[in-house]
Amino acid sequence: MIKFSENSFGSIGVVGHVGCGHCHSINGQVQDDSVGLGVVLYIFQKATKLSLGISDITFEKNKIVVKLKNGGIGYGVARRGITSFEKDIILKLIGEEALMSHSIVLKAFGRIYGQGVLEVPVALQSAIANAALDGFYKNFPDKFKMIKEDVGDNYGYILGTTLNISGVDISFLGTVNCTLGGIGPNEDLEGNSNYFSKKSIVEDLKLDKIPTVVLESKLFNDSLSHLKEDTFIIRGDKEDDNYEVVKMLLEACEELNYSHLYYDNNSMKRKKDLLKSKTFEIGKRIEELGMKLSIANTSEEKVNIVAELAVLVSEDCGGVTFMSNDIHEEIGGAGVIKRTGAVLSLAVSKEYIKEHGIPYLTREDLEKYYSIVLKIVSIYAKKIIK
Repeated sequence: MIKFSENSFGSIGVVGHVGCGHCHSINGQVQDDSVGLGVVLYIFQKATKLSLGISDITFEKNKIVVKLKNGGIGYGVARRGITSFEKDIILKLIGEEALMSHSIVLKAFGRIYGQGVLEVPVALQSAIANAALDGFYKNFPDKFKMIKEDVGDNYGYILGTTLNISGVDISFLGTVNCTLGGIGPNEDLEGNSNYFSKKSIVEDLKLDKIPTVVLESKLFNDSLSHLKEDTFIIRGDKEDDNYEVVKMLLEACEELNYSHLYYDNNSMKRKKDLLKSKTFEIGKRIEELGMKLSIANTSEEKVNIVAELAVLVSEDCGGVTFMSNDIHEEIGGAGVIKRTGAVLSLAVSKEYIKEHGIPYLTREDLEKYYSIVLKIVSIYAKKIIK
């Protein structure tokens, strides 16, 4: 049974976010970066029985406004405007549920690119995700705490509460990272990071101190090409993160008989200048393409160079624009405060990517993530009793 806790914070934490537009990255990575928020919304829905149905979508110049049956409202802004054809596509989403924002946008537009490449789908995702959080706050203002991002031009909502599941109090936090204009990603406030305005709500819920599960994306990258089936990936550096959370996640997946692996390849190790060096490498590649273009003569040469640049900007650049270099040194790519938590993702196979191109969250995935959260609570409860 899930209900609101009488306490202001829990003994363990669960957080999830959506990086609106963060679909592609370096090393051949492609993902649904809305999974963490989707799971948190699903749990909030279990606790409140609140509908997340989309009741209306309107347009104000280059702004998309999404309204939910529960009264929640969110907006997104497309830098270069919205065509009449795009409006027709978007309006077909009325009646859908604002739970899996990435999947909804894929259903409408077929694909998502960040970095200012496809602004309308990213703006739409921003509007849907914000509306979902706004709905819970409007209907239960005494139970939820909500703030707004204040990093750059970001305008995502951040919503938290404490729920009691089977006698265990848990701090839950859902974050929307969205950049004005649909040009993201900017995810300095992802995970349980406690920078800028997010600091107050993270500290209120003690998510900067308690053991925390960070729910991450459904993804594929080159290092996972050997996988034959959907596999939960558990990440957490033994020094920089909370290895007790890693062990609980491993135990939960084992008890549920879910395919899983501990991804111990230093991917979570905080390294000085790591993102700075990757940003420099991408910048040099853009510079090289710019030089080639500046001396190109034939149309064929110019078209091919610009096409290569388009791939670089729409895909690889997502792996360096998503976070500030200095912040990355402290919280890593998943936004985890040192020694507080571990990360749970769902990886797909190469065959899946060949068929679908882009991973997307399903109801079955949601149920599996939800089962892992419940199992973590059970495991933690047994540890307390001991």
